Amino acid sequence: MEKKNQKISNATMNRFPVYLKALRNMQHEGKETFLSSELAEVTGILDTTIRRDFGFLTDKETLGRRGVGYDTKEIINVLSNVLGLNLDEPIVLIGIGNLGSAILKYNRWQYTVGRIVCGYDQDINKVGEQFGVKLIHIDDLEKTFPKGCKIAILAISENVQPTVDRLMALGVKGIVDFTHTHFIVNSDVVVQTVDVVVAIQELVLKMNAQES
Repeated sequence: MEKKNQKISNATMNRFPVYLKALRNMQHEGKETFLSSELAEVTGILDTTIRRDFGFLTDKETLGRRGVGYDTKEIINVLSNVLGLNLDEPIVLIGIGNLGSAILKYNRWQYTVGRIVCGYDQDINKVGEQFGVKLIHIDDLEKTFPKGCKIAILAISENVQPTVDRLMALGVKGIVDFTHTHFIVNSDVVVQTVDVVVAIQELVLKMNAQES
């Protein structure tokens, strides 16, 4: 399916992942078609906005059919292509402490992008399996690293830079960072930092701005 050549606004691009997550959950529940009103109900986005956003996805006059709605699989494929996401993207988790275990246990996000294929930790007692994911000692990282894996989640507090260096040497190009530690990456590596403190600060600023 060909995309329209017109430029898609940042606001629309920011809504695409929201649609994708909701639709993958719908697909997992066995829903083969959907109405824009149904997607609006689960996303909180107006159905008129949804239909307008979908208009950017194809050169066709419309993606849906009157009385039937949109094909769930088709829209998922189109959105995935636009966003460059792969449902089967292999992801490794570094650090199986309290946070790492929580990340493994939280499985709803697996319908959105990729899946954790294995985890690594320096504690020999963590080796084994947890929530269906194989756990390996960090010393065996190079020997057991999944082929083609480009994304790593960092949930460690020690040896952060050496671990990042090892991951980059193995071809990792994207890091989700929970470490709260400064580290340096190559110019072709993208880091997404997750910081609850910063998120709360931003929330307070937005709240204060609304009240002023």
